[in-house]
Amino acid sequence: MGAIRQITKLGITLAFCFLVSPLYSQTSDAIDSLTRLVSVAKDPVSKVGALLVLASEIEGSDQKKALDYAQQAYLLSRQTGNKKGEINSLIQKGNCYFRISEYRQAMECAENSMSLAEDLKMDKEKALSLNIIGRVYGGLGENERSSEYFFKSLKIFEKINDKAGMAQSLGFIGIIYYTLKNYTKSLEYLNKSLLISKVLNDSQLIRKQLNNIATVYLDLKKYNSSLFYSNEALKINMKLDDKLNIGINYINIGYAQSQLKRYDEALVSFQKALEFGKEIDSRFYTANCYVYMGQYYYETENKSASIEAFKTALYEAQKNGFANIVYLAAEKLGNLYLERKDTISAFKYKIIENQSEDSLNKLRKDTNMSNLEFQYQAEKKELELKITQQKKESLMIIIILALFASLIITLLVISRQRIKVKHAALEKQTSEKELSYKNKELSINLMALMKKHEMLSDISDRLIQIEKEAVREETKQAIFKISHELRIGADEKIMKEFSVRFQEVHNGFYEKLLEKFPELTQTELKLCAFLRLNMSTKDISELTGQSNLAVEKSRYRLRNKLGIRNSESNLVTFLLQF
Repeated sequence: MGAIRQITKLGITLAFCFLVSPLYSQTSDAIDSLTRLVSVAKDPVSKVGALLVLASEIEGSDQKKALDYAQQAYLLSRQTGNKKGEINSLIQKGNCYFRISEYRQAMECAENSMSLAEDLKMDKEKALSLNIIGRVYGGLGENERSSEYFFKSLKIFEKINDKAGMAQSLGFIGIIYYTLKNYTKSLEYLNKSLLISKVLNDSQLIRKQLNNIATVYLDLKKYNSSLFYSNEALKINMKLDDKLNIGINYINIGYAQSQLKRYDEALVSFQKALEFGKEIDSRFYTANCYVYMGQYYYETENKSASIEAFKTALYEAQKNGFANIVYLAAEKLGNLYLERKDTISAFKYKIIENQSEDSLNKLRKDTNMSNLEFQYQAEKKELELKITQQKKESLMIIIILALFASLIITLLVISRQRIKVKHAALEKQTSEKELSYKNKELSINLMALMKKHEMLSDISDRLIQIEKEAVREETKQAIFKISHELRIGADEKIMKEFSVRFQEVHNGFYEKLLEKFPELTQTELKLCAFLRLNMSTKDISELTGQSNLAVEKSRYRLRNKLGIRNSESNLVTFLLQF
């Protein structure tokens, strides 16, 4: 079940991405009328308003066009001196930039809108700007700072008694607690948001929180509760004809059903999710659905259908450059073919898996470094804004700011240290990934060596049989010599190749052992290497040509040499420390 949970997280992440849309939103039926209103509006204020509502309406489906409408509203507001329109345009642009993960631009828009809102005493717009900043910090993984801004916005909305704003901020706080795995607090704030949304009868806000709550219950493994909230959200999304969120609902429903062993119902839900993915022509979403289908068939023992689904997911992902899905589908296919003992196909997909893993690691490293740099610059800019704001006040505040600046410098030094620690942790993680890759490669090579040894042993056995059937003594001796040299030469070559590859992955293993146990022979060192890889007696026997009894005796002698007297001590565990 661990595998399907990993896949489902993709759907959950996708769902939460779409649960942070702006406050103001119209139904899909209004898009045409809004477009016409934009084209015929003569009053600049009305045109700006129509552009912003239109941008908000299509933000979930076409971020580029939504950003274009918001930019048009911003330029028109600047030209006509419409400060309120300018602020709301910046807020809408910030939302759009956040959706496409352009955090730097989103933060800049939010800071500018917040500054203008403070000057004009526009509390609602200031709170909306704070929410964008909170979302940016959440996107960067700075949950503490993110929640700080959400609580600030909540306080303002409560002050001006803006119920819709309160519901939005409460929902954001619930999502932050979800990412921190504090499910009790997450449900507390999400339910508060849902209650207010129901009082307002706001379908958009209601469905968002229903879906959020359903996702939390999935993590809590309370699948019946999750099904209830997902189905409630589905009803609303059906009325709104929101195909993307309908598909997400079906994914979460299908996952919950599969966990409850309701496999027939789960299949129907996953198929519906796939249909909606194809209908909206979202290739990323469709590729994800095929991964879910592949895992479903695997769980229900339909391995052939599982392979076909994962192959389709891999094809779509490779064609469209979805590295995460390429890695996941290739990993599943490699494991499936290993189960079928088709090592050639398994090796092919393991190569794809490792290549995509390397690409993902590089992308993560580059992204992390970029985010850390942006985080540092954002904190620095925030400090400068605070200092500038406080310089407008009295001389006493300037003196206080001098003390405050010293504290901030200390915080910046600590922040730098944190960046260094994170960078070191990232390098360690990369090193561990590389070691894992090499271990996988070594395991595959071992399988190939064992197959080669088995084949050569078979040839040698056949030569011995021919030797027995030969009539002339010269022929018998010649065949015996060939058989003997073939077996001995193959054994030496295989052992030499194994030693070279093992040293590449576990460099220094032999040296550390010999330093502590210098009396170990070369044969015993090879046995240590086999055990270090957690090979069984049977595997070692097949690779070396020894009998199982001989291998067991060698293990017993090795335990004595290594000073392992306690029968409860594990030899493999002992060797893992070198």
